[in-house]
Parts: sequence; structure tokens; C-alpha cells
Amino acid sequence: MRILLVEDDEDLRTEIREYLQRRGHEVTACGSLDDARTAVQRLAAGNSSAEAIVCDVNLPDGNGIDFYAGAAAKLPACHWVLMSGAHDAARIDGLKARGGMPRCTIIEKPMSLRTLNGALNRM
Repeated sequence: MRILLVEDDEDLRTEIREYLQRRGHEVTACGSLDDARTAVQRLAAGNSSAEAIVCDVNLPDGNGIDFYAGAAAKLPACHWVLMSGAHDAARIDGLKARGGMPRCTIIEKPMSLRTLNGALNRM
């Protein structure tokens, strides 16, 4: 599976990327939303796309929920996993209720990597 990982904590990003790669996934890891937006454009230009996006919600340069809302039209078949220590499930549910939003799973941090892997395997 092609996965775009967006996590600003370098140690956690490395740990998640390596864990997912050991399970056979192709992972593009980004430390910011700006890098993630560039990666989405690059993947689209190459006629490929991430099948899943694993994104932290609270990032220094923005909010993962806003990224989810803004990228939905470009990535309608993509499964999203949003990770947060203080997630806003009601806001995500409100976005999904509008319709046209890609599938989204919320995982509360701290999380186990098995929990993340389980969310990706349920796609």
C-alpha cells in the first residue's frame, strides 16, 4: 500500500515509517503540511496517489483536519487516519456528514503501532 505519513515529531515519524515499511508498505514521510501538499501534487503528477494518509492533527504549520477537508476532492479514494492527542471527532463527523469526504479513522495518541496497522488493514 502507498502511504503518505505526516508527523512533525521526527522520532515518531521515523518509528512509524520504519514499522510500516517492515510490513511491506511504500511510505512517503513528511514533517509538515507544506511538505505533504507538495507530496500530494508530486504523486498526482506521476499519475499515482497515496492509498492512505496517516496524518497528525496538530502540526506547527496547520491542522490535519483542515488538510483532510482540503485534499478530499483531490484524493476521494484515499483512506485517512488522523492521529491526535486531543482529536476533534465531532468536527470530523460534521465534515463527513456533508458528504463527499473520504473514509477517515481517528486514532488517539499515544497509540500503539499495532492500532495504526489495524486501522490501515481495515481499509
